[in-house]
Amino acid sequence: MTMDLTLLKTQRKSFRTSFTVCAKKIDDEFLKEAPELTQLSILKSQISDKFARLETCQAEITNLILKAEDAEQAYEEDFLSAEKYRDNYIELCSQIEQLYLKDSSTKDFSEKRTFKLPKIELKKFDGDAKNYLSFWSQFRKIHEDSSIPNEDKFQYLLQVVPKSKAARVVESFPATADNYQKVISQLQERFGRNDLLVQIYVRDLLSMVMKKAATGRSKTDLPALYDELEAKIRALESLGRTQEKYGDFLSPLAESCLPEEVLVAWERSRNHSFKQRLKNPEL
Repeated sequence: MTMDLTLLKTQRKSFRTSFTVCAKKIDDEFLKEAPELTQLSILKSQISDKFARLETCQAEITNLILKAEDAEQAYEEDFLSAEKYRDNYIELCSQIEQLYLKDSSTKDFSEKRTFKLPKIELKKFDGDAKNYLSFWSQFRKIHEDSSIPNEDKFQYLLQVVPKSKAARVVESFPATADNYQKVISQLQERFGRNDLLVQIYVRDLLSMVMKKAATGRSKTDLPALYDELEAKIRALESLGRTQEKYGDFLSPLAESCLPEEVLVAWERSRNHSFKQRLKNPEL
């Protein structure tokens, strides 16, 4: 049995050497900037064959070891040595599969798009709090991208704040990675607080009401008024002030901007709908 075990271990040594050489080729392929999937597919087939032969030999060695007296320590040492090759094999196969999936998803995405998208330019922020939401909705993609270093994010931020109140805030910090998060926090505190933005949009609505009262509601351009009201109400909704929660407050403000005849017609329509619901509760 000792001679058989010695011969099997010699055979296993050759299998392990062959396996290690193939694994090294796969590692070298992964180190390339653009690994070749065809070559990796070939190498995967080769290492699968080598691992299968290695496992067959290992199984025979294990059986012989377990038949010997006081085999516990020898078995444990041999098992741990074999596990290293199993783990390496599984890891390499998993990496190759991940690369296949990534390549497949990239191809699917590129095949769906049959046109070239225009380049997106970063929206500038001039320090007007009313423009903060649209600015941040775009810049947050850079802010949340973990692959971009903070010092680079700081440089992007400097490019999107022209000479303004926002620029003064940003430029008051040295452009370092450690200061980037401090600058973002300061911008949000100065221009992006929800309570501040709500006050600004509500004041805009009140300003519209005062303007209509001064100029006369009969001269109102209804399409323009509708677009302006919708823009402000959508901005408030994005801040959590929905019509469902704050309709009792927002509706009178919006109605105050309407021409008298439109408001009368609106009230009649609303009263009619209310009466219909009383007659037919299921409506």
